[in-house]
Order: sequence, then C-alpha cells, then structure tokens
Amino acid sequence: MRFSVRAFFPENRHWSAASWEFAILSVLIPNALYLVMMIYFCPIRNFQIGLLAMSVLLGTILGRWSFYFVMVFAMSLDALLVASSYFQMPVAMFFDATKFVSMLQVQHSAMYVIVFGAVIMCFFATNIVVQRAKRRRSEMSLYPFAFCVMLMVFADALANTTPQKMQEVISVAVEPFSAVDDTATTYADLEVVVTSSEQPNLLVVIVEGLGAFSNSASQEMVWGPLLGKKVSARYDLNTGNVLYSGSTSTAEIRELCNLFADYRDLRDIEHLDCLPNRAKEVGYKTAAFHAFTGEFFERVHWYPKIGFENIFFLENRAGLNPHVPISHCGTTFRGMCDADVARSVEAFLLSDSSDAKFAYWLTLNSHKPVGHHEVPDRLNCWNGGVFDDQELCRMAEHWLNISHLVSDIAMNPLLRDTEILLVGDHQPPLFTRHGRRQFQDERVAWLHLRPRNPSENHFDLATINATFFIQ
Repeated sequence: MRFSVRAFFPENRHWSAASWEFAILSVLIPNALYLVMMIYFCPIRNFQIGLLAMSVLLGTILGRWSFYFVMVFAMSLDALLVASSYFQMPVAMFFDATKFVSMLQVQHSAMYVIVFGAVIMCFFATNIVVQRAKRRRSEMSLYPFAFCVMLMVFADALANTTPQKMQEVISVAVEPFSAVDDTATTYADLEVVVTSSEQPNLLVVIVEGLGAFSNSASQEMVWGPLLGKKVSARYDLNTGNVLYSGSTSTAEIRELCNLFADYRDLRDIEHLDCLPNRAKEVGYKTAAFHAFTGEFFERVHWYPKIGFENIFFLENRAGLNPHVPISHCGTTFRGMCDADVARSVEAFLLSDSSDAKFAYWLTLNSHKPVGHHEVPDRLNCWNGGVFDDQELCRMAEHWLNISHLVSDIAMNPLLRDTEILLVGDHQPPLFTRHGRRQFQDERVAWLHLRPRNPSENHFDLATINATFFIQ
C-alpha cells in the first residue's frame, strides 16, 4: 500500500465533520485526565501531548495490535513523566526509582486507583476514536488535527509552566557533587559546632514535604510548639529558608553534605566528606532514623558512606523493643509512625552520657497521600482549616505534630546541650493551585534551636535508663 502525506491534507475536506470529530476527540480523550488535573495542578506536558498526537496519527495507518503497542508505550511514558515532574524528581532518577514501586502500597490510595482507572478508560476511548477514523479516512483532512494539537500545546504551556519546572530544568544542567552553600546546616553553623570544644549533641530533622509558607503566620502555626516561651527560655531561635532542588534524597545530601547529588550518585563512592563523617571523626556517635524501609532510595547502603554508624529503619523497628506492639501509619508509604521513631531518637540522645551524639531523623508520615486521623486533630481540617485546602491542612497537621515531638525532646530535663535543626526537603506536591500558591517558589523553611547558657544545661546522665530496647 502506497502512503501519501498529501492524502491526509486535502484542502477540500478540512471543514468536514469527520475531520473535526477526529481532531477534537483524538486530542481531548488521550489528554482528558490531565485536562481535569489542569483545573487544580498539572505539570507541563508539551512533549507528551506531541507524543500522544503522533501515536494517534500512527493509529490511522497501523494495524490494531501495532497501534495498541504504540499507544500503551506513549501513555505509560506520559504518566511516568508527569509523576516525575509532580514529585520533583529528575527524569533519570524517577525511572531508576521505579524499581522501588513494589515497596509501596499504591492500592491503599483511592486517588491512585482512580487515576489508574482513568488512564485505562482513556486508552480504550482513544482506540474507539482511532478505529472510527480509519474507516472514515477518505473523508478526513489533518489540518484541523494539527490545529487542535498546537492549541493544546499552547494551552498547556500557558497554564502549567511553573517556577518549580524551571528550577527542575536548571537542576538537570548542574553537575553532581557541586558545592551548595544555601543550606540550613550552613546557616546554623553546624560544622563549627561539631569541631567546637563543647561538642553538644546534634539533632537534624528533615521534614517530609515541608516548603516555606509565603504567609509568616502559617509558618509560625506549623512551628508553633517550638516558638513558645518555655522553649525560648532554654534555646535561642533562628529561622529562615533555603533554595531546594530535586526530591528528598537530594535534600538529604544538600543538608548533610552541602552538595548537589542524589542517591544514584553515591553508588560508586565509599566515603564522602559530610557532616556525619566529620562528627564521627571527632568522637561523636552517629545514628540515622527513618520510619520506612531502608532499601527505598538505597538509604541502607549510602547512609554509612556519609557517616552514620547506626541506622534505624522499618526493618529493625527504628531500634524499638521488638516485643512491644507498635502502630503503622501512612497509605502508599506505609511504615512506622513518626511519633514512635521520635521515641527512639530521644532514647539515642539520652543514652551513654560520656559521648556526644549526632542524630539524624528523616520524617515520613507527611508524605502524600497522608493518612487520616494519625495525628491529633489540631487544625480542624474537615473544611480545609485556615488554609482553605483540606490536603494542605492534613499535611500541616503532620508538620505541626513533628514540631510537638521535637519540642518534647528539646525540653526533656535530662537532655544534655543539643543543637536542634529542622528543615524541609521540598515544596509539598499539592494537587491544587490554591495550595501551591501558599508557598514560596523554590524555597523550604528551616528552624534552628541553639542552647542558651550551655553551662547550666549539663546533667549527670549515668543513671539514665533510657535505651533503644527497653522502651
């Protein structure tokens, strides 16, 4: 069969009903899910719109099964690229991270189940449009189709280009292991603290999904328990925000190593000059805590490389007594509850008074989609609370709960002098534009507590019985 491009663009058929039916439906249906998302928030999809258009066009000349293969590939790639942008992960990193999907419990999230079902429906509806177009090809011109594709690309660019997307594009060009000075650990002078003669404890907490609110009142609400008079009587307080790029593992390396990299860059490295390694070299005991599996993002492999002697994950119950029942929290990212991990962090800081401690805690439960009723209802989120956004409010309740947990650790009368730093990893990947507008572009918040009058805060901890395994 001879193929003629001119046959698809006859001037006398560009106003035909078949031409416009194909043009409109073949553009709208494959993109239907993302058009709905655009009402709230959707990453930019110019490339995917063009890819889907080419796939549909091929469907009018390919056999049915060949078209199925092409369309499944195009729609799968589209979904992966959208998810990559949505969760602010470089494309290569996201594709590498697909091997961790089996660790997630996607079926427990109604949102993900609905999205998957919608993609399947779009596939079958697109197939109906394409098969009908094949039968009416002699009645069609592709001028209307080309017009509708260009219109969709323009609308997508107009509605969905964001500062976060531009930052993602910039970050692709940054060389791994480039130095990063705009970090919370830098502003808190933790490198100086580690090498000081006093050697206070260090507690660094990276709070999952915490950005930097545009409204200072909202930020203060989340930090609330750490801003009270009792805490300020014992600690000096500093707050600020820093530039972020990438996802959580990039944030970890940003804060702990002052470098731009992610977990993939650490595979072939045996040792990295990071804050935990420097602390260990001057006598600190170091430990890292996370409520999810250590295999996710390969943390179990690279945490020791950056200096953590002890690592506590879901697999070892974060060091808690294996005979005492604990709860689990989260939906897709189902692991331990942050409140239980906080007990383990506190026990580590209180144990063995003769050594300074460096505790690093990566929180989990504010990861989307957040579970319901896992933390105290402090913000009345049933109607969106003060944020007028239920999803954001539920995440904020988790952030607020972390502040309460850290406040309890900070105010423990048996705690020796401890520098405490909390910092967000990346802006929360919210579904609504209204929610996203409540955060500063490309920034995450941090809060630093430095002990006041250190000489007054020393305790004889030899009699403290708190350990990991007797709680």
